[in-house]
Amino acid sequence: MNPSIPDTLKKDIQSLADSLKSNLNGTLKSVVLYGGLTKNDLVKDSDRVNLMVVLTEISASNLDKVGDALQASSRTQQVHPLVLSEADLKSSTDVFPIKFLDMKQDYDVLVGDDLVKDLEIGRDNLRLRCEQEIKNLMLKLRRMYMNSRNDEKALKGSLLKGYYSFLQSGDALAELKTGKVYRKESEVVDAIGSIGLDADLMKKIVAVRSDGSLGDAAQIKKTFEDFMAMIEKAAKMADEL
Repeated sequence: MNPSIPDTLKKDIQSLADSLKSNLNGTLKSVVLYGGLTKNDLVKDSDRVNLMVVLTEISASNLDKVGDALQASSRTQQVHPLVLSEADLKSSTDVFPIKFLDMKQDYDVLVGDDLVKDLEIGRDNLRLRCEQEIKNLMLKLRRMYMNSRNDEKALKGSLLKGYYSFLQSGDALAELKTGKVYRKESEVVDAIGSIGLDADLMKKIVAVRSDGSLGDAAQIKKTFEDFMAMIEKAAKMADEL
């Protein structure tokens, strides 16, 4: 596992994976950790835990066993399970290409077989989904701005949500345009800059995590406006690929 994961969290994640193996016996094919915990250099004990659980078959009985293991874990509220059959996994890369591209870049097999390494992500599917997600974010940001335009704290929170939403689709856009693979958050942000988008703006927004400041109300609104414009530009790039 990523050495940046706190030891207590690492131990609890592996304990959950072992419980799934014990509960499910021969019906468990794989437990995979993916997402921010496998990528980031800064990991908090309270961070979201993304687990893919692959079963030989999906049944109420098997879902009961997964649910029992999750409920018994001390990390129940942190764990976000993606429960699939092996057939689901093989047939889903066309509809969730960004999710599985992100997973393929960095993941840890905690129990069972490595079913991720041979997944194929089609370029056409990735381009279409990339455009969909960026345009969805573009529309969502407009709604978020209207709802929180007079609340500085809410506006900053919306900017951070927008930043994290764009990381995966921005990563996919950069990979589509350059043919290169980017893994760490800092690499993705720099890659976003390399294709003509504003990496400095991304860094400014994410700095809110540490210092909480984006200036006064007028400056926060200007940052939000700049971010919306950048996402519009990204949507156009995706459309033109």
